[in-house]
Amino acid sequence: MGRDRFTELQDYNGHEQTAIEMGSFNGGVQQGNPGYSAPGSADGQFFHMLDQVKRNMQLIDDNVAQIARLHEQALSTTGDVSHRQIAADRDQLVAQTSGLITNVKHSLDVLAQTANDPNIPKSQCAAQASRQQAEAKKFSELLQRYRQMEYQYSQRNRERLERQYRIARPDATDAEISEAIESNQAGQVFAQSVMQSNRLGAVRHVLRDAEERQEDIEKIERTVGELADMFNEVSQMVRQQQELIDSVEAGVEDAHVNVESGHKEVKQAIIYRIKARKKIWIFILLLIIIIVIIIIIVYFTVIKK
Repeated sequence: MGRDRFTELQDYNGHEQTAIEMGSFNGGVQQGNPGYSAPGSADGQFFHMLDQVKRNMQLIDDNVAQIARLHEQALSTTGDVSHRQIAADRDQLVAQTSGLITNVKHSLDVLAQTANDPNIPKSQCAAQASRQQAEAKKFSELLQRYRQMEYQYSQRNRERLERQYRIARPDATDAEISEAIESNQAGQVFAQSVMQSNRLGAVRHVLRDAEERQEDIEKIERTVGELADMFNEVSQMVRQQQELIDSVEAGVEDAHVNVESGHKEVKQAIIYRIKARKKIWIFILLLIIIIVIIIIIVYFTVIKK
């Protein structure tokens, strides 16, 4: 009953390392995982991992739909054996989904690190950060849908448990029922009802059902809490990536402005150079004219006489 869903990734994966290792993309092989078989380039590794994220997110989405169906079956079943089997199947699927969620979060963390790689151009960093952020937003929305679904079924289990509580204690107030459910004391009330009732078979069945509903509520609420924590972490990641994207884009824009300014200065220098050459040619022409005039004067005033 106190089992942490997200730590069940180790059980689900058989304590194996995922194909996604924390580390920078360089040298064609991820650090710490020499057996990685993704394409050799850093950009190729990025898109290979991005595809893995998309596939795992699709699996999570499919699992969430199946978990919802199992929740519905668990709510509608009346047999003890059937409920236990459905609950076992659902818990196994929840654990697998938790493993996939942890895997996707891990992959998104790795993808986010590529934007800080000094070995790739800033424009490429911005493009990769933008793609990573887009998938992180989709992942955040997926977590939110999963959490909302779990919360809805938690409320429906609570409503059913409240009705069963009233069977055992018809005079109970809403506050007493809510307190009993929150403090996990509903089972004791049903146990007392079993001891006092002359319809032992029927009341015992209600007791078992109430205990199972109480356990379902606790499991779902733990999952909801874990999803809320993961949602907050992913939202923080999205905000950080946006800051990085803004910073990189601002740097690229500054560089673009500097290039434009440089082009203008070069054009201005060319204009100045053309004007300077023009003045030189004019000066040379004037000098030639002056020399010719001097020669003519000398010829007519000195040589001819």
